Amino acid sequence: MDIQYFITFREAARCQSLTKAAEQLNYAQPTVSVQIKKLENHFGTKLFERNSNKLKLTEQGLRLLGYADKIVDGYLGAENLFIPDVVVDLTIGTTETLAAFLLPPYFQMFRKKYPKLNVTFFPTSDGKNISKLKNGEIDLAIVLNTPITAPELRSLPIRHEDFVFICPKDHPLSGRNDVSIHELRGSSFIFTEKGCTYREALERSMNDNGVTYETVSEMGSIEGIKQCVIYGMGIA
Repeated sequence: MDIQYFITFREAARCQSLTKAAEQLNYAQPTVSVQIKKLENHFGTKLFERNSNKLKLTEQGLRLLGYADKIVDGYLGAENLFIPDVVVDLTIGTTETLAAFLLPPYFQMFRKKYPKLNVTFFPTSDGKNISKLKNGEIDLAIVLNTPITAPELRSLPIRHEDFVFICPKDHPLSGRNDVSIHELRGSSFIFTEKGCTYREALERSMNDNGVTYETVSEMGSIEGIKQCVIYGMGIA
């Protein structure tokens, strides 16, 4: 019986959702479903029931959860005891956006598992991060880009991010759930810095469709961009 099945089962019980458990464990949802199914088959009992779109532990599932806690905690305790206590430095290159809004909860989980590991983040553009990775200046790059095809690097897609617009509340596009590229004609934009992946994607799309626009400001701070939009300087 794989220890990971118990870790997955415990996370699903806490999240009350296969989707949320998959996100926390960085798995695809079918993987979570398969692992829980294997537990159910092994013990010959149903562990979850669906209740108002949420997972609810069955009586047997609740009993197994107590054992799962002991199994997982014992396993992690043994790992911490017997794995050599070596201090390792890990350097990660990423964008300011990811460093500020996506990575902190994952970094927290990582630190709990590897408290002796020193992690340093270098926020900069995707292009510079890839160059640093090729030159051996950093160990890992987390980028907002299509998978990298450089032969000396290994690229692994983690997740897909939605592309959204923000605008002041009194803007004509406010409250819309979808916007066509042609509706951006004549818009005033507060852009991220040049070289930013999603800025380049947007500008390329507007240029390809003959959509004219105005660049009001460029800045590397996401919070700065949000404040400029709040004050009615443009959209982003």
